[in-house]
Amino acid sequence: MNQRPGIVVEEARPEDDPELRRLLRDNPMDGEIRVSLEREPNAFLSAAVEGEPHRTIVARDPSGGGIVGMGSRSVWNAFVNGEPRRLGYLSQLRVDRAWRGKKRLLTGGYELIRSFREPDELPFDLTTIVADNQVARRLLGAGLPGLPAYREIEGFTTLVLPATSRPRTVSGIERGTGERMAGIAACLERNGRRHQFAPRFSTADLLSPERSRGLAPEDFFLAVSGGEVVGCLSLWDQSGFKQAVVRGYGPRLARWRPWINLLSPLLRTPRLPDPGQILPHAYIAHLAVDGDDPAIFQALTEAAFAEARARRYVYVVIGLASRHPWLPWLKRRFRAREYASTLYAVHWEDGPDALDGRMPHVEVALL
Repeated sequence: MNQRPGIVVEEARPEDDPELRRLLRDNPMDGEIRVSLEREPNAFLSAAVEGEPHRTIVARDPSGGGIVGMGSRSVWNAFVNGEPRRLGYLSQLRVDRAWRGKKRLLTGGYELIRSFREPDELPFDLTTIVADNQVARRLLGAGLPGLPAYREIEGFTTLVLPATSRPRTVSGIERGTGERMAGIAACLERNGRRHQFAPRFSTADLLSPERSRGLAPEDFFLAVSGGEVVGCLSLWDQSGFKQAVVRGYGPRLARWRPWINLLSPLLRTPRLPDPGQILPHAYIAHLAVDGDDPAIFQALTEAAFAEARARRYVYVVIGLASRHPWLPWLKRRFRAREYASTLYAVHWEDGPDALDGRMPHVEVALL
């Protein structure tokens, strides 16, 4: 446990669950649509999905013991420069408004996270920061004493795609089965090596009810050639343990929201929900295509969208490196809402990134 004047920083305990869920609920991401990324019914249910080990750090106000800040670190098996490595990922940084900007809260948290690191892990962790969050980018990139060094890698784009677009008929795409899971794992393995930071999934990982909570073999869509899986993706509904909830709108969008919703049936766009409403969505995850063949990717995506419509999801979420060649087609094909982020290497010690320039492929469903 680390102590600083006015705060106590330590690892979260199971009995902290209600306060962690409150902190996530009360501190949405700012923007034209303010969205809180929540963890109901238990903040610890997503831990095994996000990595192993997974640790949540909390900052307590000693005057009452309430949690005023939190952050998480999980460790993935991931490919870096084509080789499997142990890679940390930092996420869920939330601080109650009254405590924001207090350096001692941050330095205490980072000091404790540093103490959890293991010798077999890479000397840097990975994280993403929303591109227009200038406050966080300036603070974390300022090289302040007591904080690790944040070094920008490149852009990452998350697309929120409305499932209201007209489906297109495709052929040659199969649904996943238990017998195909080893072939899916092999496809993910060989394509993950071609990309930076791609998570490594074994067959056991894909079938694990903890590591792949809410995911079943039939949630996978496959392109098969010569009996081998040459492309795959999953439609992963994580609403049983992770939710995106609208908490409000910026002034301009709030003013136009009644008109947008009135015209949505004609424009085939989703309605903008009332504050407090969960956004029904699923992630496109476990995405791998031999040679990045665009025709296979498009066929897999169309098949997944047809299923998303059948399940009555409102949105499908996909994340790709901002230079990925598949992004232009996605933007043309769907009326996407785009969120720009930046990938950072978070260095705990001095030294270069030593990354060889492969295109990143971060799994948005694990962030």
